[in-house]
Amino acid sequence: MIFTPARLIMVVFVMHSFILTNWFTRIPDMKAKLLVGTGELSLGLVGASIGTLVCLPLAGQIVERLSARRTILVAFTLYALAFAMVGWAWSVPTLFVALFVGGLFLPVVDVAMNIEADRIEGSIGRGIMNTCHGFWSVGSVLGGLSGSAFASLQVDIRWHMLIVGAVAVPIVLSAALRLPKLSTKLESTGSRPVRIALPTRALWPLCIFGFCMLLVEAAALDWSTLFMRSVMGSTPFFAGFGFAAFTVAMAVGRFLGDWAAGRFGPVAVARTCGVIGLAGLIILVTAPIFIVAVIGLAAIGLGVSVAVPLAVSAAASRSDRPAPVNVAALLLVAFSGFLVDPPLVGYSAEFAGSLRIGIAMVIPAMVVSILLAGHVRRSGKAPTPPNPLSELAT
Repeated sequence: MIFTPARLIMVVFVMHSFILTNWFTRIPDMKAKLLVGTGELSLGLVGASIGTLVCLPLAGQIVERLSARRTILVAFTLYALAFAMVGWAWSVPTLFVALFVGGLFLPVVDVAMNIEADRIEGSIGRGIMNTCHGFWSVGSVLGGLSGSAFASLQVDIRWHMLIVGAVAVPIVLSAALRLPKLSTKLESTGSRPVRIALPTRALWPLCIFGFCMLLVEAAALDWSTLFMRSVMGSTPFFAGFGFAAFTVAMAVGRFLGDWAAGRFGPVAVARTCGVIGLAGLIILVTAPIFIVAVIGLAAIGLGVSVAVPLAVSAAASRSDRPAPVNVAALLLVAFSGFLVDPPLVGYSAEFAGSLRIGIAMVIPAMVVSILLAGHVRRSGKAPTPPNPLSELAT
């Protein structure tokens, strides 16, 4: 196989989510280990989101200074090491600290791999951003299935996450070292250098769109396994089916996203997916049986699938500031959805006595994202859309 730059950056996307989703599948086991309720557990889970938001304003400048390739080499190693330590938490405060450290490095890798994908996309003259995020979802499927297998075998969370890190780091380092060396200097925009990545007034609607979509995505990632176990009464292994349905549907949506956005336009695709995601949320929170809940999670996965790649491409295409700064500013607001989700869903579920009610709290966010979908339109000429899955053959 020829290791093209497009394929190499897709490997990074896969392993980024592989680490994260292995952890998501063990959240119910961490809850049992710490002997806490959903509300108290949410205080620990929010650590990753706070760490992400602390570091995101600086992530764009880190990438600008080091280059995306060098940033991936350093930050991914630290990201994997931090999440390997999450399983060793023995209380809610230590869980918060471990996830906070992991959250510091997560957005740096995220911005770096998205900027590298955008540069590769520009150099080859065709869209790959949705496909890259499709491979992120492939990593989610692999992480969800492997995490469910570890849970079913009752492997201690500590050793599980160490194994995951030991597998992921060598693969990513090998891929990143083969990426083309690009200049660390970005084209000047004629303005003074931006030290902290904050949204401009024009960028805010796109940021809110991303926030709402990631709030819904976070609800599915954080709570779907617990929902399938506690509400649907499934075993640890079958609980992973709901998570897998969500991530597989997300992968399908992203693999078709570049083609669909080129054929129908990014706005139409974003709105259509938003409606599907809204339907999925309603199906999930009203599901009477296991299979209906799986269908609901699949619809949510398809609904949120194209949100981040379309928003990232739209932010990177704007010419007012360097692409890393706009992307970091977008992700700063969007990733705060992961900060809001744990307490919103966790405490709502605890207060109402039902995780169905907790997850239903994110339905208004999906409605808002549908209304703001018009802001995912790219500035300037977009890359030529490929046929679905064409990056796998070229």
